Amino acid sequence: MALVIGLACGARAADTVLGNWLPKADSGFNAWSRGQATQITRYDYFACGTSAKPTLPTHDLHYPGSACPLLKTATPFVYGSAEPIKGSILYDLSGGIVFFNTGCCAWRGYALVAGAGAPPQSVAQASLKDVRTARGVKLGMTPAEVTAIYGPAVLRNTANHAAVTTLYYTTMHGTPKNLPDACGQHQSFFFKQGRLVEIDLLMGC
Repeated sequence: MALVIGLACGARAADTVLGNWLPKADSGFNAWSRGQATQITRYDYFACGTSAKPTLPTHDLHYPGSACPLLKTATPFVYGSAEPIKGSILYDLSGGIVFFNTGCCAWRGYALVAGAGAPPQSVAQASLKDVRTARGVKLGMTPAEVTAIYGPAVLRNTANHAAVTTLYYTTMHGTPKNLPDACGQHQSFFFKQGRLVEIDLLMGC
């Protein structure tokens, strides 16, 4: 099965302003294709203050968000060109945190982002201060705290974000040109001034 994450996905624009506003850090797919991601075997998912576990298998594109009841209250949106990028978004006004997912075709990413500012249009709100990954990664951590959970990795500069450094991990083997795995997860952790400000869990096939 061909990996198509890097291809344009999106056609009719329904929520263009919101779609263009979404934080867009360098994706885990890009890091993997450059050979910068540390290979691991474990998948991760977002835990939203409950003991719920994913209701989907690890290779499902929606796996990272399937244990979060909060997402059922999120505002849906569609944007882009070609085939529409579809997703949903929640905003924590008191904490200034955004929790969203986007995807189409054969990829979907879930992201928790601090300090993004208020969305340009009204979206559903919820307290996001307790959202973390099931493996225990949460906003505000240092790179050392993340690597203590995920294992050693190189802290890298982030493309187009001079003030941001990133730890990249992936369950995918090989490269986009030599792909033994049909599907996998890319896990990216973005830091500003030494503190975790964004968690991305990206599924791709």
